[in-house]
Amino acid sequence: MPSFSIFSLMGRQTHHGSSRQCNRFSVLAQLAAVGTALALWTAAIPAAAQTILEEQVEFQPQQDTYTFTADAGDIVIIEMISEEFDTFITLLTPAGEILEQNDDYNGTSQATIVAELPESGEYTLLAGSFYGQLGGNYRVSVRAATDYQWVYDRALEFMQSEDYSQAAEAYSAAIVLKPNEPNAYLGKADALLRQQAILLGENFSGPADLPDAIRADIVENYEKAAQLYTANGEGDFASLIREQAEFVRSGQVPER
Repeated sequence: MPSFSIFSLMGRQTHHGSSRQCNRFSVLAQLAAVGTALALWTAAIPAAAQTILEEQVEFQPQQDTYTFTADAGDIVIIEMISEEFDTFITLLTPAGEILEQNDDYNGTSQATIVAELPESGEYTLLAGSFYGQLGGNYRVSVRAATDYQWVYDRALEFMQSEDYSQAAEAYSAAIVLKPNEPNAYLGKADALLRQQAILLGENFSGPADLPDAIRADIVENYEKAAQLYTANGEGDFASLIREQAEFVRSGQVPER
């Protein structure tokens, strides 16, 4: 790319002879010319522009407000679902402080909050779009969370904090509560694999370095997840998980 600005300065360089003497009248003429040019340039500059409008405001994205009453210790699941835009929800305490926010829950574009409420009172839910003003039709709901939803959400939180040992245990508990849910098996396999990568550190170069029992457990959970995804009609995603299971089992990248 050329190293020049779109704006260019054009000028003329004057070379003087070796004589140190200058014609007085020539110098005065040059000074007069410069003075005239400066006067014309100054006159062309307008007076300081007057401010027509100036305000300092804080932009507030468009959002709908809902309230609900709950008791301390209640565990609720709040979902905002739309097929038209990326949802975003904020849960406020009775004092108006942010308790939780969510945009994409568990890799989806739908906003979900699972929370244990810290106090009794009226909570506020702000429902909006991740992109501010963009929106459309949506459905929002607040209901008591099931044991599975609470445990599974804890597993997601452990994964986010990179506590993979606790995450694997939480996923195992979720599987006991809902054995036909594929996400829990997939999450457990991922948690076990990441945990071993951290434990082995520089000694981990691939699946062959995994302890045999852990390796078998990871493969089993991937395969169970793939089986359940297939049963749910998600065959393409199930195929990807089977490829992951085969990679962990054999150490070879599957051919497509």
